[in-house]
Amino acid sequence: MIAKPPTSASSFWASVLALAGACAVTGAIFTNDLTLPGFLAGYSPIVPCAVVALSLGLFEILRRPFAKYRSLSMERVALRLLGLAATLAGCAFLYWLFPEYHGTWYAQYWRFLKLAVYLIPLVPLYLAWADTRIRDPEDALLQCGRALLGRWDGVDVHVLRQHALGWLVKAFFLPLMTVYLADEMRNMGQIVRSATDLWDNYPFWFHGSYFIDLLFCVVGYSMTLRLTDSHIRSVEPTLIGWAAALVCYQPFYSVISDRYLGYEGGRLWDAWLAPWPHLQDVWGFCIGLLVMIYAAATVAFGLRFSNLTHRGIITSGPYRFSKHPAYLAKNLSWWMISVPFIQAGSLGTNLRYCALLLLLNGIYYLRARTEEWHLSRDPAYVAYAEWIDEHGLLSWLGRWLPVLRFRKPPQAASRPA
Repeated sequence: MIAKPPTSASSFWASVLALAGACAVTGAIFTNDLTLPGFLAGYSPIVPCAVVALSLGLFEILRRPFAKYRSLSMERVALRLLGLAATLAGCAFLYWLFPEYHGTWYAQYWRFLKLAVYLIPLVPLYLAWADTRIRDPEDALLQCGRALLGRWDGVDVHVLRQHALGWLVKAFFLPLMTVYLADEMRNMGQIVRSATDLWDNYPFWFHGSYFIDLLFCVVGYSMTLRLTDSHIRSVEPTLIGWAAALVCYQPFYSVISDRYLGYEGGRLWDAWLAPWPHLQDVWGFCIGLLVMIYAAATVAFGLRFSNLTHRGIITSGPYRFSKHPAYLAKNLSWWMISVPFIQAGSLGTNLRYCALLLLLNGIYYLRARTEEWHLSRDPAYVAYAEWIDEHGLLSWLGRWLPVLRFRKPPQAASRPA
């Protein structure tokens, strides 16, 4: 058994410093009622996103040596441009096809994409750099371009499939996260401008934690680049893994929660504890601590946050103590916020609410397991999970409940990362 976990793909403290810079500029915008100039006004969270992306991008570039230089091939660059254009066209087709994206709810996302147009001149320059420096010149974009021209010699269908699935993940999650981030930044602005004491303000810590989480989500889905070593290594290979993840997000979650998993009654924690203000303060502090752990787990990914993908094994920050700190903190916070066990009504009603929340917890347990099965194809994750089983903060719980311990699937040893 190794004495310490494998080195994390991302630096937690570099991410914390980038977050501090993002919070500083966001606070300046709030407290000074600053209006963003010109084209930046379309999507207000673009400023903290840019601070995190540029800070961590530069850090990742400087800390990793590039591959040996090879001669530039304009043919390969052209093929990659063709592959990228076809990929973006495919995403645009899906947005045009599905009615979900035709309403006004995604307006913030379209404003976000308009800002991305200004980066188009940098794309050929980046692909030219990539052609001379990436370790494997036969990357997915190159093979996609070849396939479009009918040059199937040397095209790996598995690589194309992973490329398509990776962009499908991004096309689904990036719109959600950009909209949620804009909403949370608006909430934070209202809180900062109206509150007299932020340190003793539950909404500030609650919404602030989700603002931080979504900030790194948007940056993570946007920065899938080989230049920063934050590209997608592999995508979740199983249908059950996709189903367990997607059901937790809109538009699927609203159907599931309204019709099947509606565990919230009419009484939340603050109303329940109103007669005992000191206990209410302690309870609120615990909820705030849980959502901060949840946010810190996302921060630990740096540029690499993404559902359903492997972009490097994270072993720092909260992941130094537990394999799934985000899921654990989020699910515990739901119990403390909704308090399904004390709703007004019969004991049977309370038990039903508790059972429904347990079912939702079970979905997240399934997400954790399918993610482990996927990541177990990387020996670094196997070493990390086995180390956590012995030295993690909750290792004692795994010894009592073996079902919580890491179990490597049989095929993991035979499949490369």
